[in-house]
Amino acid sequence: MKKLLGAVLSVILLISCMDTKEKVAVEKEVKSEEMKEDKLLRHVVIFKFNDSTSTEQVEKLNKSFAELPNHISVIQDFEWGLNDSPEDFHQGFTHCYLLTFKSEEDRDSIYTPHPKHQEFVASLGTHVEKVFVVDYWAN
Repeated sequence: MKKLLGAVLSVILLISCMDTKEKVAVEKEVKSEEMKEDKLLRHVVIFKFNDSTSTEQVEKLNKSFAELPNHISVIQDFEWGLNDSPEDFHQGFTHCYLLTFKSEEDRDSIYTPHPKHQEFVASLGTHVEKVFVVDYWAN
């Protein structure tokens, strides 16, 4: 009888602990989402253009990228610039673009599949040798 009672208590304790772990996991997820509400999602895109891409083609692509906020309302901010670092770590990447979103949903469900974004991506064609993308929640 004592063994059975001990086993039952052990199972209850185990379930209790599992419930606590699940509650903690849910609380962490909720807290993480609440923290994101106060932050902005940055989408950094860096291009290394092919040597064969003309200055005119690069300028046209820059203009097309800069026009996206006029067509995609979830882009909160957009800026771009040329690499100006005196350190030789750029690995040939020259053009940096920074887009800001309020949520992952805005980036993933609206911006990424948007026809104007898809049109821009297609226009890169053979002009870009490499693309480097980093997304992060601004602190």
